[in-house]
Amino acid sequence: MEVCFYATLEPLVGQRRVEVPLPAGATLRDLVDKLAEGWPGLREHLFEEDGALSRRVNIFLGGRNVRWLRGLDTPVGEGESVDIFPPVAGG
Repeated sequence: MEVCFYATLEPLVGQRRVEVPLPAGATLRDLVDKLAEGWPGLREHLFEEDGALSRRVNIFLGGRNVRWLRGLDTPVGEGESVDIFPPVAGG
């Protein structure tokens, strides 16, 4: 699965795009767990203390915000793309 990082998250990973292998039937939780294992600096951006998806990050699967899907329980399929970026603010 291709994952793209934007803004302040890109330097934590060291590149804009990464490929993350996932087994069939994987969920977004499986993906973000792998990302946090591979890049420990991402953990605080991806998760709240209780393990919920952090409010300090936006994750889009196939162009759709996962908060409006099934959150961390959203199934992810082969060939889909994920975009992860910090919230945007300003005027």
